[in-house]
Amino acid sequence: MPETPAPAAPPAVIRILGPEDAAAFRALRIEALRRHPEAFGASAEDAETLDAAAFARMLPRQPPDAIFGGFLGGALAGMAGFFIHRPPKVRHKGAIWGVYVRAEARGQGMALRLMQAAIAQARAAGVQRLLLTVGHANAPARRLYDRLGFLPYGVERDALRLPDGRSLDEELRALDLAG
Repeated sequence: MPETPAPAAPPAVIRILGPEDAAAFRALRIEALRRHPEAFGASAEDAETLDAAAFARMLPRQPPDAIFGGFLGGALAGMAGFFIHRPPKVRHKGAIWGVYVRAEARGQGMALRLMQAAIAQARAAGVQRLLLTVGHANAPARRLYDRLGFLPYGVERDALRLPDGRSLDEELRALDLAG
């Protein structure tokens, strides 16, 4: 008798986070900052001083700004933030920030889908240039951004200084959405 294949895991659900997601967002953000301090400008110590209500207030309230969440089995397992620059002279630009996927959810395309959602949001908002930064040592993220068409345009030397004294460079990247 042939072996029955195991049922496939349900696909990730990607959606914009709302106030009801604040506690899960807080936990995921603190995890990201703790496990990968080299990848983020914020610190886990500062984030831990804030409660879920403070994280709810940090959720963008002015569309098209958004934080996208990736959910597996109803649990928040990934995130990617997007905001548009507001001053008139730079309103044609937007930025991606805070991209993170939990280790157990990696390798399933969640980061790609989160980024695609943020890029679609940027396009819909009329953004012509989408910016992000990525650590030089973060090879998986750099491969993802290469795949999505983000091109390097510079390096910020000494972009982050970690508590242990290490200094890290970040690569500046942009995706041209005008064409």
